[in-house]
Amino acid sequence: MNEDDARRQLAEVCRLAYTRGLLCGVEGNLSIRLSEHRLLSTPAGTCKGRLDPSDMVLTDLSGEAIASDHQGKKAQQPARPSTELKMHLVVYRKRPDISAIVHAHPSTAIGFTVAGLSLEKCILPEIVCTFGTIPTAPYATPSTDEVPDSIQDLVDNHDAMLLDHHGALTMGGDIWQAFYKMEMLESYARTMLVAHLLGGARPLAACQVKKLIDIRDVYGLKMPLAVEKLLSPQMCGPDPEFGS
Repeated sequence: MNEDDARRQLAEVCRLAYTRGLLCGVEGNLSIRLSEHRLLSTPAGTCKGRLDPSDMVLTDLSGEAIASDHQGKKAQQPARPSTELKMHLVVYRKRPDISAIVHAHPSTAIGFTVAGLSLEKCILPEIVCTFGTIPTAPYATPSTDEVPDSIQDLVDNHDAMLLDHHGALTMGGDIWQAFYKMEMLESYARTMLVAHLLGGARPLAACQVKKLIDIRDVYGLKMPLAVEKLLSPQMCGPDPEFGS
């Protein structure tokens, strides 16, 4: 992607994420893969709702900041990238199809991890079609190597995940896809909260999930990345055809 366009899009998505309550204060970090060797990401310790395109940090694929002559200006000393950029780097190394990542702190979704509750079962058709399942990564100390280590086993098969007691991570082919997935994840968590307050959520049956998998191409969506897991008894409710 053109660096100037990437800077503008990253700043716009940051403001949207902030105004919609997906992060607050100086929380969160977002990034875009510019090329095989370069990333653009949000700087450390900044309010994402107040960033300008020129504030974004250019790094290599090891996470080292590099100077940029953005918009024809003389190259300046680069800002400091987020300490959690390491988490993004794991995704980019393992998923060549991913070009953008959003790490945010959506309150309702985090609340589920704090309560020890999962968002992984097949409940809403839109979530099944978009994510398959949404797993929770094991607890890891923020800003340490524990965080990228905690998502290693999930990245290959999931475009969205919760980080225990911490936040959420979504990824996509561009920054808008990644952002929309974060919005959907938090909306899903709010729906699940209402369902729990009303007595509990009823998972879709395996036969219903199978039909959703079969029609995904109608919406131009990819197949779920873990189809076998989607159809397992742990993810689905009883088949209504058998009345069990």
